[in-house]
Amino acid sequence: MKPILLLAAFTVSAAAFAQSDAPATAPTTAPDAAPQQEETPAPATAPVVAPAAPVKAPPPFTLGRTASNKGGKSPYATDTQLDHPPVVYVIPMEGYMGIDISGLVYDKIIKDVKEKKPDLIVFRLNSADGRMNEKYMEAVDSARKDDKIDPRRLASGITDYRDVAAKLHNELNTYPMVMYVQDSRGISCVYALAWPYMFMAPEARIAGLDIVASLGGGNDVDIKAKMFSAWTSIAKGILELGGRQQELYDSLVRPDRTLSADIEGRTTKWRSDTAGSWYVIDTSLEAAARFSAKSAEDTGLTDGIAVDIPDLLFLLGYPEYTLSESGEKIFRDYNSTWRKQFVESKKWMEDFQQPMEQASDLGKRKQILEKMQKMFKQYPSFAKMWEWTRGLTDDQLKILIEQLTEQIRGNNQKKSGSGTTGGTTGGKGPAGPMGPGR
Repeated sequence: MKPILLLAAFTVSAAAFAQSDAPATAPTTAPDAAPQQEETPAPATAPVVAPAAPVKAPPPFTLGRTASNKGGKSPYATDTQLDHPPVVYVIPMEGYMGIDISGLVYDKIIKDVKEKKPDLIVFRLNSADGRMNEKYMEAVDSARKDDKIDPRRLASGITDYRDVAAKLHNELNTYPMVMYVQDSRGISCVYALAWPYMFMAPEARIAGLDIVASLGGGNDVDIKAKMFSAWTSIAKGILELGGRQQELYDSLVRPDRTLSADIEGRTTKWRSDTAGSWYVIDTSLEAAARFSAKSAEDTGLTDGIAVDIPDLLFLLGYPEYTLSESGEKIFRDYNSTWRKQFVESKKWMEDFQQPMEQASDLGKRKQILEKMQKMFKQYPSFAKMWEWTRGLTDDQLKILIEQLTEQIRGNNQKKSGSGTTGGTTGGKGPAGPMGPGR
């Protein structure tokens, strides 16, 4: 018998893969070009405790550090007025949105935060959606082979990301919080700007959020417009948690909007045109606004640039602190566990697709699918990884298990002479969503 083929259920847009990595800018003072997009997020660098005494001069004036209209509890030492070095809790947001950065892991982290009772929370964001520039079928094959995910799949989970962001805000609102962006490309930008206090790494980017606009598909003009409005509204709803201006949000999620900035006192005034006297960020009507670390600092979008977490804490006014690493450990342990199971499960499914030599192979196949089903329930990220890279869902597993059960029952009846229908002892396997077994 020939192997049963898995169905690649997701589709890939050639236009999405061909999206340029270059910043869509023509500023009066040009920002740095965004660096080359990495295929997968870079590994995190372990935080290092800062020295007991300052090692450099106090940070200079910037718009971001002196803005007075930010909401939320300030993370700055001058505002917290602690009489001791703070306990700093780092919450990672690293990897694929909806896969590594998922609701279940943050439920665990929120519980741990409340037990640890830190003085300050730092969100560490490092998530850059992979973009592939190959032709259509080559992109599909590459995605399946390397477990890459169509960025539109990632963006389609935006309602879940909204719920996670709201929970983090609501459950942890008693703590001073700051976002540290190591890199943010694609749908993860909604988290980069969902907190009012934000710093960036020197090579960080905030770019590619126009992926949201590509979700409104279809040929009907009215339906497409409604979908476009719905998706972009959800994205802007997350961004609004950061308390910035609508003109900025519109330009980040809508390719047909431009962006520039004026300065009023110590505050950036964003404009949905190119007439800003301070900075022109986006002149294109075909790509959404994007920021390098330099352009973000020059316009006051970020409070400053920090090379790592110790540098970030120094800029906040904490030359001494105690770092709580339990959040990093919870995040790392959860994701490493299900990813290890994912690697193993690919071997299981390879065995599943092997030709049947005898009737007992039906039982072995059923056991494999039941083991997969158990992993789907235990690890939602595991289930989503299979769905988004190979098109296999829990509903499809149920159908396949039912088909195998019927074949096994038919074979047993045939053996006992109580029936004449059912599956065969060899040849075809179960048909269904995973492809015909012939």
